[in-house]
Amino acid sequence: MNLVDYGIHNENSHIRAHVCPVVKKVYVYPTQSGIQAIETKHYPCVRGYQENVEFATAEGYLIPPFDIEKCIGLSFKDSVWEIIDFRASDHTSEKGNKAIKLVLAMVKKGLFPLLITLSAREITDEELQVKGQDIIVPSSAIHAQEDIIIQVKCDYIGGEKGLGGSGNLFLQTAESNPLKQY
Repeated sequence: MNLVDYGIHNENSHIRAHVCPVVKKVYVYPTQSGIQAIETKHYPCVRGYQENVEFATAEGYLIPPFDIEKCIGLSFKDSVWEIIDFRASDHTSEKGNKAIKLVLAMVKKGLFPLLITLSAREITDEELQVKGQDIIVPSSAIHAQEDIIIQVKCDYIGGEKGLGGSGNLFLQTAESNPLKQY
């Protein structure tokens, strides 16, 4: 099956949050900073696979978190991670939903960087999610001229190598979705 051009470079977001359960961190950066890191061509492009699928289902770049300009890593107490209960055995969509739940809670509690608001809503419309919109912070809540759109990714083994992660974040640029998991 062919991969389609779909990822960070054509999503409609301002900010990305990579939730990395293995290292218990959330890495946050402006979407444009991730695109700029890819464009340097200093990082390997790799293919990703899903369990029970014999062909590649994603393609993207492996980039160390702090090689992405303005990327910050946020740590939380173990109890936060226990409540969300990420499991390696979770399906892709389950991991994604748990990641969104965590970031949404961060925004509502004022713990999300670059934003100073307690108002946000999860996007449940599948068509909007495919366009890269998971959470919207209304412009009125932050006195901005437009809504701030956050793309959330569960990057399960992503994060700093010294904390037990892969050493990178996976910035996807292409995918196929044979299992229809969103």
